[in-house]
Amino acid sequence: MDFYRRCAGLSLMQAVLLIFAATMFAASPAAAKQPCAPGAPCAVAGGYYLAAPPPGWDGVSELPLIMYFHGWNSSPEASFRNKAMLRSAHQRGALFVAPYARSGYWRQIGPGRAEAGRDEAAFIRAVLDDLGRRYPIDRNRSLATGFSRGASMVWNIACYMRGAFQAYAPIAGGFWGRTPADCPAGPVNLRHIHGVADRVVAFDVRGIYDSAPIPEGLALLAKINGCVGEPRTAPGSKRLQCLRWSRCASGKGLELCTHRGGHSIPAEWVGEGFDWMLRVAGAR
Repeated sequence: MDFYRRCAGLSLMQAVLLIFAATMFAASPAAAKQPCAPGAPCAVAGGYYLAAPPPGWDGVSELPLIMYFHGWNSSPEASFRNKAMLRSAHQRGALFVAPYARSGYWRQIGPGRAEAGRDEAAFIRAVLDDLGRRYPIDRNRSLATGFSRGASMVWNIACYMRGAFQAYAPIAGGFWGRTPADCPAGPVNLRHIHGVADRVVAFDVRGIYDSAPIPEGLALLAKINGCVGEPRTAPGSKRLQCLRWSRCASGKGLELCTHRGGHSIPAEWVGEGFDWMLRVAGAR
Protein backbone atom coordinates (compact mmCIF):
# COMPACT_ATOMS: atom_id res chain seq x y z
CA MET A 1 0.00 0.00 0.00
CA ASP A 2 2.80 2.45 0.86
CA PHE A 3 4.33 1.80 -2.54
CA TYR A 4 1.14 2.76 -4.36
CA ARG A 5 0.69 5.90 -2.22
CA ARG A 6 4.17 6.96 -3.32
CA CYS A 7 3.24 6.40 -6.96
CA ALA A 8 0.05 8.47 -6.55
CA GLY A 9 2.05 11.62 -5.80
CA LEU A 10 4.26 11.31 -8.87
CA SER A 11 3.84 12.18 -12.52
CA LEU A 12 2.84 9.36 -14.85
CA MET A 13 6.38 9.01 -16.18
CA GLN A 14 7.89 8.98 -12.67
CA ALA A 15 5.40 6.36 -11.51
CA VAL A 16 6.15 4.13 -14.51
CA LEU A 17 9.89 4.38 -13.88
CA LEU A 18 9.46 3.58 -10.19
CA ILE A 19 7.34 0.51 -10.94
CA PHE A 20 9.85 -0.64 -13.58
CA ALA A 21 12.74 -0.28 -11.14
CA ALA A 22 10.88 -2.22 -8.46
CA THR A 23 10.09 -5.02 -10.91
CA MET A 24 13.70 -5.26 -12.06
CA PHE A 25 14.89 -5.44 -8.46
CA ALA A 26 12.47 -8.25 -7.64
CA ALA A 27 13.67 -10.27 -10.67
CA SER A 28 17.35 -9.48 -10.16
CA PRO A 29 19.76 -12.40 -10.37
CA ALA A 30 21.13 -11.15 -7.06
CA ALA A 31 18.03 -12.69 -5.46
CA ALA A 32 19.22 -16.12 -6.60
CA LYS A 33 21.75 -18.15 -4.68
CA GLN A 34 25.37 -17.99 -5.72
CA PRO A 35 27.11 -21.05 -7.22
CA CYS A 36 28.77 -23.34 -4.73
CA ALA A 37 32.39 -22.62 -3.90
CA PRO A 38 34.76 -25.11 -5.57
CA GLY A 39 34.96 -28.24 -3.46
CA ALA A 40 32.60 -26.86 -0.81
CA PRO A 41 29.41 -28.74 0.11
CA CYS A 42 26.07 -27.17 -0.78
CA ALA A 43 23.73 -27.85 2.14
CA VAL A 44 20.08 -28.80 1.54
CA ALA A 45 17.41 -30.40 3.70
CA GLY A 46 18.60 -33.90 4.51
CA GLY A 47 22.23 -33.55 3.47
CA TYR A 48 24.48 -31.93 0.91
CA TYR A 49 25.97 -32.22 -2.55
CA LEU A 50 29.11 -31.15 -4.40
CA ALA A 51 28.93 -29.36 -7.75
CA ALA A 52 31.50 -28.26 -10.31
CA PRO A 53 30.76 -26.38 -13.53
CA PRO A 54 33.18 -26.83 -16.43
CA PRO A 55 36.30 -24.64 -16.36
CA GLY A 56 35.74 -21.41 -18.26
CA TRP A 57 31.98 -21.38 -17.78
CA ASP A 58 30.79 -17.79 -18.22
CA GLY A 59 28.39 -17.88 -15.30
CA VAL A 60 25.40 -17.21 -17.57
CA SER A 61 25.07 -19.90 -20.24
CA GLU A 62 22.76 -22.84 -19.55
CA LEU A 63 24.53 -25.93 -18.24
CA PRO A 64 23.74 -29.56 -19.04
CA LEU A 65 23.62 -31.64 -15.85
CA ILE A 66 25.28 -34.93 -14.95
CA MET A 67 24.27 -36.07 -11.47
CA TYR A 68 26.31 -39.01 -10.23
CA PHE A 69 25.08 -41.21 -7.39
CA HIS A 70 28.01 -42.88 -5.64
CA GLY A 71 28.22 -46.50 -4.60
CA TRP A 72 27.79 -48.02 -1.15
CA ASN A 73 30.13 -46.63 1.51
CA SER A 74 31.54 -44.04 -0.89
CA SER A 75 30.99 -40.27 -0.88
CA PRO A 76 30.67 -37.16 -3.07
CA GLU A 77 34.28 -36.33 -2.18
CA ALA A 78 35.46 -39.70 -3.48
CA SER A 79 33.45 -39.13 -6.66
CA PHE A 80 35.23 -35.80 -7.17
CA ARG A 81 38.61 -37.44 -6.70
CA ASN A 82 37.85 -39.44 -9.86
CA LYS A 83 39.42 -36.82 -12.11
CA ALA A 84 38.77 -38.83 -15.25
CA MET A 85 35.03 -38.89 -14.55
CA LEU A 86 34.98 -35.20 -13.68
CA ARG A 87 36.97 -34.35 -16.82
CA SER A 88 34.62 -36.45 -18.94
CA ALA A 89 31.64 -34.39 -17.75
CA HIS A 90 33.43 -31.09 -18.21
CA GLN A 91 34.57 -31.97 -21.71
CA ARG A 92 30.88 -32.15 -22.56
CA GLY A 93 30.22 -28.77 -21.01
CA ALA A 94 28.19 -30.29 -18.18
CA LEU A 95 27.81 -29.37 -14.53
CA PHE A 96 28.97 -32.39 -12.52
CA VAL A 97 27.02 -32.98 -9.31
CA ALA A 98 27.52 -35.65 -6.64
CA PRO A 99 24.89 -35.87 -3.86
CA TYR A 100 25.54 -37.47 -0.49
CA ALA A 101 24.07 -40.78 0.72
CA ARG A 102 23.77 -41.01 4.49
CA SER A 103 26.05 -43.73 5.83
CA GLY A 104 27.00 -44.43 2.22
CA TYR A 105 23.63 -46.06 1.63
CA TRP A 106 20.89 -44.99 -0.77
CA ARG A 107 17.43 -46.07 0.35
CA GLN A 108 14.77 -47.30 -2.04
CA ILE A 109 11.65 -45.21 -2.63
CA GLY A 110 8.12 -45.88 -3.81
CA PRO A 111 4.82 -47.09 -2.33
CA GLY A 112 5.34 -50.27 -0.36
CA ARG A 113 9.08 -50.19 -1.06
CA ALA A 114 10.41 -47.16 0.80
CA GLU A 115 13.05 -48.04 3.38
CA ALA A 116 13.42 -46.51 6.83
CA GLY A 117 15.59 -43.43 7.10
CA ARG A 118 15.89 -40.38 4.89
CA ASP A 119 13.24 -39.82 2.24
CA GLU A 120 15.53 -39.98 -0.79
CA ALA A 121 12.91 -38.60 -3.18
CA ALA A 122 12.49 -35.49 -1.00
CA PHE A 123 16.26 -35.12 -0.72
CA ILE A 124 16.80 -35.37 -4.48
CA ARG A 125 14.05 -32.83 -5.13
CA ALA A 126 15.76 -30.52 -2.64
CA VAL A 127 19.06 -30.94 -4.51
CA LEU A 128 17.41 -30.23 -7.88
CA ASP A 129 15.59 -27.19 -6.52
CA ASP A 130 18.77 -25.81 -4.96
CA LEU A 131 20.72 -26.39 -8.19
CA GLY A 132 18.03 -24.51 -10.09
CA ARG A 133 18.52 -21.49 -7.85
CA ARG A 134 22.30 -21.56 -8.13
CA TYR A 135 22.85 -22.49 -11.78
CA PRO A 136 21.00 -22.06 -15.10
CA ILE A 137 20.32 -25.78 -15.59
CA ASP A 138 19.21 -27.11 -18.99
CA ARG A 139 16.74 -29.76 -17.82
CA ASN A 140 16.43 -31.07 -21.39
CA ARG A 141 20.04 -32.23 -21.07
CA SER A 142 20.01 -33.72 -17.59
CA LEU A 143 21.35 -37.20 -16.84
CA ALA A 144 21.15 -39.26 -13.66
CA THR A 145 23.86 -41.89 -13.48
CA GLY A 146 25.45 -43.91 -10.73
CA PHE A 147 27.32 -47.03 -9.73
CA SER A 148 26.24 -50.08 -7.73
CA ARG A 149 23.89 -48.94 -4.93
CA GLY A 150 23.97 -45.53 -6.61
CA ALA A 151 22.73 -47.18 -9.81
CA SER A 152 19.91 -48.70 -7.76
CA MET A 153 18.99 -45.14 -6.75
CA VAL A 154 18.95 -44.17 -10.44
CA TRP A 155 16.50 -46.99 -11.19
CA ASN A 156 14.31 -45.85 -8.30
CA ILE A 157 14.28 -42.24 -9.53
CA ALA A 158 13.45 -43.35 -13.06
CA CYS A 159 10.58 -45.47 -11.75
CA TYR A 160 9.04 -43.15 -9.16
CA MET A 161 10.08 -39.52 -9.81
CA ARG A 162 8.35 -38.42 -12.99
CA GLY A 163 10.32 -35.94 -15.07
CA ALA A 164 13.23 -35.62 -12.64
CA PHE A 165 15.82 -36.10 -15.43
CA GLN A 166 15.84 -36.35 -19.20
CA ALA A 167 17.63 -39.72 -19.13
CA TYR A 168 19.08 -42.36 -16.82
CA ALA A 169 22.32 -44.33 -17.10
CA PRO A 170 22.70 -46.79 -14.19
CA ILE A 171 25.85 -48.90 -14.02
CA ALA A 172 26.12 -52.23 -12.15
CA GLY A 173 23.04 -51.81 -9.96
CA GLY A 174 19.28 -52.29 -10.19
CA PHE A 175 16.27 -52.73 -7.94
CA TRP A 176 16.78 -54.27 -4.51
CA GLY A 177 14.54 -56.91 -2.97
CA ARG A 178 12.11 -57.32 -5.81
CA THR A 179 11.29 -55.69 -9.11
CA PRO A 180 8.25 -53.37 -8.85
CA ALA A 181 5.02 -54.37 -10.52
CA ASP A 182 4.80 -50.95 -12.17
CA CYS A 183 6.65 -47.63 -12.49
CA PRO A 184 4.31 -44.67 -11.86
CA ALA A 185 6.74 -42.25 -13.52
CA GLY A 186 5.90 -43.77 -16.90
CA PRO A 187 8.15 -44.14 -19.96
CA VAL A 188 11.79 -43.04 -19.61
CA ASN A 189 15.07 -42.99 -21.52
CA LEU A 190 17.37 -45.51 -19.82
CA ARG A 191 20.68 -47.17 -20.69
CA HIS A 192 21.94 -49.85 -18.33
CA ILE A 193 25.52 -51.20 -18.19
CA HIS A 194 26.39 -54.44 -16.38
CA GLY A 195 29.15 -57.01 -16.21
CA VAL A 196 27.98 -60.57 -16.79
CA ALA A 197 30.64 -61.77 -14.32
CA ASP A 198 29.52 -59.37 -11.58
CA ARG A 199 29.55 -61.23 -8.25
CA VAL A 200 28.44 -58.24 -6.13
CA VAL A 201 25.28 -57.28 -8.01
CA ALA A 202 24.50 -60.29 -10.16
CA PHE A 203 23.22 -59.66 -13.67
CA ASP A 204 20.55 -62.30 -14.34
CA VAL A 205 19.97 -63.94 -10.94
CA ARG A 206 19.29 -62.66 -7.43
CA GLY A 207 22.50 -61.22 -6.00
CA ILE A 208 24.17 -61.96 -2.68
CA TYR A 209 22.90 -58.61 -1.31
CA ASP A 210 19.30 -59.32 -2.40
CA SER A 211 19.53 -57.43 -5.68
CA ALA A 212 16.83 -58.23 -8.22
CA PRO A 213 17.86 -59.64 -11.63
CA ILE A 214 18.55 -56.83 -14.09
CA PRO A 215 16.57 -58.39 -16.99
CA GLU A 216 13.42 -58.14 -14.83
CA GLY A 217 13.78 -54.36 -14.55
CA LEU A 218 14.45 -54.02 -18.26
CA ALA A 219 11.41 -56.14 -19.11
CA LEU A 220 9.29 -53.86 -16.91
CA LEU A 221 10.58 -50.73 -18.66
CA ALA A 222 10.13 -52.32 -22.09
CA LYS A 223 6.47 -52.87 -21.20
CA ILE A 224 6.03 -49.35 -19.82
CA ASN A 225 7.81 -47.82 -22.84
CA GLY A 226 5.50 -49.73 -25.17
CA CYS A 227 8.33 -51.70 -26.78
CA VAL A 228 7.52 -54.72 -28.91
CA GLY A 229 9.77 -57.49 -30.14
CA GLU A 230 13.21 -58.49 -28.97
CA PRO A 231 16.02 -55.97 -28.61
CA ARG A 232 18.48 -55.76 -31.48
CA THR A 233 22.22 -55.34 -31.57
CA ALA A 234 23.27 -51.70 -31.28
CA PRO A 235 26.63 -49.94 -31.61
CA GLY A 236 28.67 -50.33 -28.44
CA SER A 237 32.30 -49.61 -27.67
CA LYS A 238 35.55 -51.50 -27.22
CA ARG A 239 34.34 -53.01 -23.95
CA LEU A 240 30.56 -53.03 -24.38
CA GLN A 241 28.12 -55.17 -26.34
CA CYS A 242 24.76 -53.42 -26.56
CA LEU A 243 21.15 -54.33 -27.28
CA ARG A 244 18.47 -51.76 -28.09
CA TRP A 245 14.68 -51.90 -27.99
CA SER A 246 13.96 -50.05 -31.23
CA ARG A 247 10.17 -50.34 -31.60
CA CYS A 248 8.78 -48.45 -28.62
CA ALA A 249 5.47 -46.61 -28.87
CA SER A 250 6.57 -44.06 -26.28
CA GLY A 251 9.46 -42.90 -28.45
CA LYS A 252 11.79 -43.35 -25.47
CA GLY A 253 15.16 -45.05 -25.68
CA LEU A 254 15.92 -48.29 -23.83
CA GLU A 255 19.29 -50.01 -24.07
CA LEU A 256 21.31 -52.70 -22.31
CA CYS A 257 25.09 -52.87 -22.61
CA THR A 258 27.02 -55.75 -21.08
CA HIS A 259 30.70 -56.54 -20.70
CA ARG A 260 32.68 -59.60 -19.66
CA GLY A 261 33.99 -58.07 -16.44
CA GLY A 262 32.68 -57.81 -12.92
CA HIS A 263 31.64 -54.98 -10.60
CA SER A 264 33.40 -52.01 -12.19
CA ILE A 265 32.88 -48.54 -13.66
CA PRO A 266 35.45 -47.13 -16.06
CA ALA A 267 35.07 -43.35 -15.97
CA GLU A 268 34.27 -43.01 -19.67
CA TRP A 269 30.95 -44.82 -19.25
CA VAL A 270 29.46 -41.76 -17.54
CA GLY A 271 30.34 -39.51 -20.48
CA GLU A 272 29.15 -42.14 -22.95
CA GLY A 273 25.81 -42.21 -21.14
CA PHE A 274 25.52 -38.46 -21.66
CA ASP A 275 26.28 -38.85 -25.38
CA TRP A 276 23.64 -41.57 -25.61
CA MET A 277 21.10 -39.25 -24.00
CA LEU A 278 21.77 -36.58 -26.62
CA ARG A 279 21.17 -39.08 -29.40
CA VAL A 280 17.96 -40.66 -28.11
CA ALA A 281 16.35 -37.61 -26.53
CA GLY A 282 17.15 -35.23 -29.37
CA ALA A 283 18.63 -32.75 -26.88
CA ARG A 284 21.36 -30.40 -28.06
